[in-house]
Parts: sequence; C-alpha cells; structure tokens
Amino acid sequence: MPLYRLHPDVVWIARPDGSAGLMHLSANICVVDADSAALLKSILSMGSERAASDLATHSDLDKTQAREEVQDFITGLSEQKLIQPLPHRESWQDCVRESIARALVPGVVSLVVLATRSWRGKARGLLWTARWAVAQFGWATTLRMWERICPQPAADRPANVETLEAIDYAVRQAASRSLLTLECKERSLACLALARMNEIAAQLIVGVSQDPIQGHVWVEAGGRIIGDDSEHFRSFEPVVRYG
Repeated sequence: MPLYRLHPDVVWIARPDGSAGLMHLSANICVVDADSAALLKSILSMGSERAASDLATHSDLDKTQAREEVQDFITGLSEQKLIQPLPHRESWQDCVRESIARALVPGVVSLVVLATRSWRGKARGLLWTARWAVAQFGWATTLRMWERICPQPAADRPANVETLEAIDYAVRQAASRSLLTLECKERSLACLALARMNEIAAQLIVGVSQDPIQGHVWVEAGGRIIGDDSEHFRSFEPVVRYG
C-alpha cells in the first residue's frame, strides 16, 4: 500500500471553507478545494489504497474508478513536487544541486561580508548574493544554506536599536537603488544575515494572505520588523518561522 507525505518544502495552509493552500517554498501556491483537501488528508494518513476505498464508499464511484481518481490526483501533486512517496530517495539532480549550493553559497556570503565594512556595501552584496542563490538553487535550498551560514546567536542579548535601524536603512536603500529586481525574499535574507552576524536574534517569517492567496517573507528582530514596511506585513498571517 503506497504511502505518501508532503514534500519537506511544502507548507499546508488550511482555509476557513475547508480548502487548503499547498505552498512550496521554492515555487507557487497550489489551492485545492475542500473535497480535494479531504482526499489528500486521507492519502497522507491512510495511504493511496485505503484512500481509494474510502472514496468509493462515500461517492458514486466504484473501486476501480476511485483508484484511478486517486492515482491521477497523486500524479498531479507529485509532478508539482507537493507530495512524495515513502520511502523517498532524492534524484541525483537534486543531490548535485544541494551539494553545489553547500560548496558555493557559504563562500560567497563570507566573501561579501569580509569585502566591505560599510552597512551599505554589506547589504548590497548580500542582496545580490541572495538573488543569485535563489535563482540558481531555489528559495528552500537557499534558506537552508542561509540558516547554516548564519545560525541563531546562542546568547540571549538585548537587541541594539541603533544596529537594527542601520540594518533596516541599509537594506532598504540598497534594494531601492539596485538595478536588479529585489523582492521580499532577498531583503529578508540580507536582514537575517546582518542581524545574526551582529549577535542579534532574528526570525525569518513566511506569511500568507487569503483571497487571493499570496505569500510574503519578512524578518523580526528585537520586537520590530526590519527591511519591510510595518503596514505591509499586517495583511499576512504567519505560517512558518525560522529561528
């Protein structure tokens, strides 16, 4: 009896009407209706065969039709990398991509940080690095690498307000003046790195808004938002916190 799980980079977002959003951190958000969400829960908890039997019991489909319906549903979600079978082995392409990211991203980030002492220079370099890494390796892989490079500080120290203001200003200015299109992902990664490298505990937060369902990323440190407008993030509900 085949078993499945959500892809590790997918977040389940429950909606009030019973439908759900499946947000892949390196791709888009897929919205499934209430019936499909219930079917997916059944597949994840019981396996495809029992889910098909349950579907046949509670619908006008016979067992063969229900089995085909479930398999088509699984195939579509698998192709979008929203679910994966258990046990699961990563493809060699994914393994190679992850290995290259581990080899390159930490070195580039370290080089950027050491190359200049100014806030503006560090912010600009980190923004460019984040943009390059996300484009090459995807958001989820880049975020994993960022967490390895810039772990949460062990010491629980009060956040320096002046340092946070300097980070916020530098990232905003560098992003607004860049010729590249720098969005919330790049700004958040730059803010996260600068805060943690200065021994300030910071959380990267992924949020969503409903109708239409959209995603956003921001950073909280010292009880404030850095690198983003405080009014902007209020329309998004946090669904994942890193750090």
